[in-house]
Amino acid sequence: MNKYSSKAVKTAATVGMSLAMVLSAATPVLAATPDVCSTTGTVDCGRTVYNAILDKLGDTTFADSNMDDALKITAADGKTKVTIYEAIEANAADLATFRTSLSYGDAYKNVTKMLDFNSAMTAAFGAGYSSLADVTSTTVGGYVATYLATDYTTTKTDAKSKLSDLKDDKKAMTGIMGGDFEVLLNRAQTVLEDILEISSDDYDADLADFYDAFSKVLENDLDGKNTILNADEHSITGLGTVTDETKDKDDKDKKYEVTKVTLSSKSAVKGRINAIKDATDYDQFKDEDLVISLIDTYQDVIDNIGNITDIASTDAYKAYNKTKTDDEDKTVKSFLVDFFKGETNLKYGKVDANGKYVAGTNASTAKEEAKAVAKVLDNEQWAILKDLKEEVLDSVWSFETSKVGNYYRDKSDFNSYVSAAQKSIIMDNVPGFLLKVVDTETGEFGYDYVEAHMDAFNEALDAVTTGIAKITPANIKTTDKAALEAAEDAIYELYYNKGKYVNNLTDKELKTVRQADTKITNLREAFDNLGTTAVAGWYDMGNGNWGYNNEDGTPAAYKWVASGSDWYMIKDGKMLRNTWLATDGGRWYYLDNAGKMVTNQSVDGCWINSYGVYMSPSYNG
Repeated sequence: MNKYSSKAVKTAATVGMSLAMVLSAATPVLAATPDVCSTTGTVDCGRTVYNAILDKLGDTTFADSNMDDALKITAADGKTKVTIYEAIEANAADLATFRTSLSYGDAYKNVTKMLDFNSAMTAAFGAGYSSLADVTSTTVGGYVATYLATDYTTTKTDAKSKLSDLKDDKKAMTGIMGGDFEVLLNRAQTVLEDILEISSDDYDADLADFYDAFSKVLENDLDGKNTILNADEHSITGLGTVTDETKDKDDKDKKYEVTKVTLSSKSAVKGRINAIKDATDYDQFKDEDLVISLIDTYQDVIDNIGNITDIASTDAYKAYNKTKTDDEDKTVKSFLVDFFKGETNLKYGKVDANGKYVAGTNASTAKEEAKAVAKVLDNEQWAILKDLKEEVLDSVWSFETSKVGNYYRDKSDFNSYVSAAQKSIIMDNVPGFLLKVVDTETGEFGYDYVEAHMDAFNEALDAVTTGIAKITPANIKTTDKAALEAAEDAIYELYYNKGKYVNNLTDKELKTVRQADTKITNLREAFDNLGTTAVAGWYDMGNGNWGYNNEDGTPAAYKWVASGSDWYMIKDGKMLRNTWLATDGGRWYYLDNAGKMVTNQSVDGCWINSYGVYMSPSYNG
């Protein structure tokens, strides 16, 4: 992002202004601004001014009106025409008196906005600011010269201070400053920046210095370390004390010792954000993505502190500790405690005499523990554990690894903003193997291993349910081979003694799988008989349904079949019944309960002709 606003650059280019032009421009002669009403200092006078302004603004907002606005207000003398800005400046006291008579509402807010604008403009340019005839002319406005009356070419410190004041003026008038005033202030800003010789190269270098200094502070904050920075022109206000670490006591060699902040304290982190905003040159760089990212990172820390202020109050943690699952009639925490209790050889999942988890260090043993838990969790328990991971553990624990050669090194730990109390809650109540790398070759954490197992289990469950839901022995086709084989592989893992997932099923799921086993057996028998026992032509499928095979015994895909004088439609080997059938050109046919094409009668209010056709491109059945 360039330091110049688009309006400032455009104005500078159009006007072709230079410092000499600005400083040599004559101060404009200010005409006296007549009052809009003759009786000043009264509520009625302020009301008259306010109503006159509103009448002239019409649909235009105050901030969009300009000093050279053609909409004029008639002054008290009945002759003079003044702009709304002249009316506000000349009658500010009357408007203030009128505001005292108002309760809070639209009128109160509108008058306040006008008075705030007047105060800001008066502070920036002094009395008479509203009399500038035309700030959009190609001749540099005299008010820029007035605003920059000091010879800033020899006093750059004053120019820097003035530039900061100007930016504050612009901020104060956000939302209440007309376009022409904005052009005026942008001109002044451009002149000051030229005086200070703020070139693009200098700007980029200064931005880099600013960002580098604070990004180092941020990095050390997140790592829980103090920071040593060389003192530079971007004085880091409020971040630490300057210490002299050199023998020659050269100011340039002095360094800031930045004390680390406690990232579990919102006020401490907010203090760091405020220190960045108070630093020299922050206003110049605050709109840059790099600087915004610094603030955003600290804000993320604050948000995380908010998310984990009370782990025990989160819905996920409550469910883990208090919700009893149907099949086990106990909480997930209790289930895991009972599972590991007495297993003294375990390292990560071991439970002590008080029912608290004891974390170990043996990755291979931790993997065995992850395997053991994965084999016995059911879907109801898994949903609770998954919520705990996503809502709580991800907020307090960094699941990090680093690769060294062909192996992964465990770098996981509590995040720096987690308090000691929060750490105790996690370590005493959550199996340690979930938080540690259990496979150094893949970098998998214990939780990752459990998640992979449960995902595979649910894929198998889907294969024997939704995967074959629409397939029956009567309609099975050769194209169903892959779905049938996937179901056969899955049913073995779900239902038979040596299967991987036999202990993951809830009681309800077990019933479903038992039914699926019978269905899969029947589907296999029907599939194996395809093309051998199937005969050409019609065959009874039961319940009023009929199938039709081609001459080679394969089910007819899509065709009309005649039987005597009647016609029937076959789709995927099965006769259609009780349904409308759309064909090209807007032709619709209706097949009755016996599957016969209907002719010479009305169905659903639609007349079908002797050819069995109802013509309607728009009919939607």
